Amino acid sequence: MAEASSETTSEEGQSIQEPKEANSTKAQKQKRRGCRGSRRRHANRRGDSFGDSFTPYFPRVLKQVHQGLSLSQEAVSVMDSMIHDILDRIATEAGQLAHYTKRVTITSRDIQMAVRLLLPGKMGKLAEAQGTNAALRTSLCAIWQQRK
Repeated sequence: MAEASSETTSEEGQSIQEPKEANSTKAQKQKRRGCRGSRRRHANRRGDSFGDSFTPYFPRVLKQVHQGLSLSQEAVSVMDSMIHDILDRIATEAGQLAHYTKRVTITSRDIQMAVRLLLPGKMGKLAEAQGTNAALRTSLCAIWQQRK
């Protein structure tokens, strides 16, 4: 029984090494593209599920706003929970808006309307403006890549 498990681990090790080599050439090609958002992050890049957490981004944003400050682990956890909650609310509201109009696809307009409905006052207007600018940057980057 112990021999069977050792054989499966050696086979798993071989199957894991092959995609890494393929991903390294793919990553090199993506680095050459030049657009900021063109490189995609993989879920298991650092061993844990990287795509499920926003924790790496909080220090970066904080550095842009206040240079010498830092966040405790508890504060980062609270911020991460808050971001997940807000994104979940926006997605739910956008899904309901698409359902009301008898559509299956959630469009950028649904997201925009959900943000307007959920976030109060100036916060909603600022979030809408930032989202519009991000979508515009993404579409311009895609057009630029198609011309190459």
